[in-house]
Amino acid sequence: MLTLYTTPLSANGRKILAASNHLGLAPEIRLVNVYRGEGRSPQYLAINPSGKIPTLVDGDFTLSESNAILQYLCEAHGEYRLWSREPKGRAAIARWLFWESAHWQPVLIAVLSSFVGHRLLPEVLPPPPGGVHWDYELLQPLLQMLESSLTARPFLTGETLTIADFSVAGMMTYFRAANFPFQRTPSLARWYARIDALPAWRSTETSPWTMPPP
Repeated sequence: MLTLYTTPLSANGRKILAASNHLGLAPEIRLVNVYRGEGRSPQYLAINPSGKIPTLVDGDFTLSESNAILQYLCEAHGEYRLWSREPKGRAAIARWLFWESAHWQPVLIAVLSSFVGHRLLPEVLPPPPGGVHWDYELLQPLLQMLESSLTARPFLTGETLTIADFSVAGMMTYFRAANFPFQRTPSLARWYARIDALPAWRSTETSPWTMPPP
């Protein structure tokens, strides 16, 4: 039986929930609010010593790291949907998974951490002075890479939705609440609108990130 320890409050937690829903899987969901310290409980640390989410337990197999979980769900339980049986197809998807973890997510954490922290723990953390700085120098080439990649195709690897799209969309969970200037990147905006229209993505939307589309 699949058990998923996660929370839709988190970008990494949400993308796993959404992909699982899209694949039609029905894991047991155990919510772990890491922002309220639940990831540091002895019970959870026995499952994942890092105290982070998400964590997947499949029988006697335990797996952390959100992009690895995406890949495993597709291969072990999703009949390779959202993934690929072809080496070149898998490589094209994996390229974006590595890009997301090495570049996209670290830079966005630098941009958004104060904003996200305040939204989740307003009684503890102050709002970021001056709001979210979307003009951050290291973010601009990443946005342009996405904009260029999505200009001539609907999804990151071509005509078909894959876990690459769920992975990269994860951190965009916070974008509308943080007033991201979508008008500057129209191709990225259209792509995210496609993701946002997916029932599986909609089903994982939660406060305080729930915002009407532009």
